[in-house]
Amino acid sequence: MMVRRCRADFNECVAAIKRRIEEGGATVFAVIDHSRNARDAGLALDDDVVIIFGNPRAGTILMQLDRRMSYDLPLRVAVWRGEDGATYIGYRMPSDVAREHGVSHDVVGKMDEFMNWVLNGLTEEATNEDGAGGDH
Repeated sequence: MMVRRCRADFNECVAAIKRRIEEGGATVFAVIDHSRNARDAGLALDDDVVIIFGNPRAGTILMQLDRRMSYDLPLRVAVWRGEDGATYIGYRMPSDVAREHGVSHDVVGKMDEFMNWVLNGLTEEATNEDGAGGDH
């Protein structure tokens, strides 16, 4: 997984990612709010969401080539507040996922371009500091 530090605060980052996904013609299928779920369970967790998104036309092509791709689709981006207070974005490039499944198709490159476009301007260079906290 790629981890990048976001230039914006947590709420701005989440809103910007969702807005860019929709502006680019993809669909936000769900936002899993891990911190809210933790609170509901009586536990504490700093801000942490997963945005699940994609384009069924692109994803279906890959699933037609190898049904195991359905495990890794739709695409997702994790956004969390690290122990240092910074916001981090974690994601996997579609080409890395496709390569793991031995899938090759022109649509994968377009999906990579889309992922880069969505995150463009929001993140700093890749970092070894993942803000994950704990043992990992």
